[in-house]
Amino acid sequence: MKFDDLLKDAWQGQTHSAMQQDLTGRVRRRQLRLRLLRTLEVALTVVAFLVFGQALLSGQVDPAHWLLMPFFVVFLPMAWAVVLRAPRRHATDATGSASTYARLRLAQLRTGLRDLWLARMTGWLLLAYALVANAGVWLLAGEAWRDAGLALLAMAVASLGATLWLSRTLRQRWLREYRAVQRLIGG
Repeated sequence: MKFDDLLKDAWQGQTHSAMQQDLTGRVRRRQLRLRLLRTLEVALTVVAFLVFGQALLSGQVDPAHWLLMPFFVVFLPMAWAVVLRAPRRHATDATGSASTYARLRLAQLRTGLRDLWLARMTGWLLLAYALVANAGVWLLAGEAWRDAGLALLAMAVASLGATLWLSRTLRQRWLREYRAVQRLIGG
């Protein structure tokens, strides 16, 4: 069965307990994925603090640290601000009325699409920062700085490529679902 048919049946009040159990299972799997993603974000934050903190405290800050530090000083607080202000989702929201679920799903999809836009913008800004940093180190610095600048540029290009690919894939799927849900509720 297609998603549109499932949602239409649910919207018209013809949900069966198997469909409701399937929907609840999907919500729980999504919550598990979100927990794993949050764990990864926490781990990356801790690693960044440990790497930069150790370098600063030991006084052994090399060019790579200086080039990456401004990005993390801006990126980590912004990323956590987005994460912490995201609304909490509960499995019971999906097992309630179909109209409640549809409104909740529309809000989730809008938030997801906004986050994809933010991810693309972050990727482009990281690339711009890497280009400016490279211009500076090629004009003003020595070989160690140039190597660190090229490594930063390579990471920025790879990060932007992965972000654009993932964003495009998810955006198409989420827009299709968003339009289907919106048609069902007449929005």
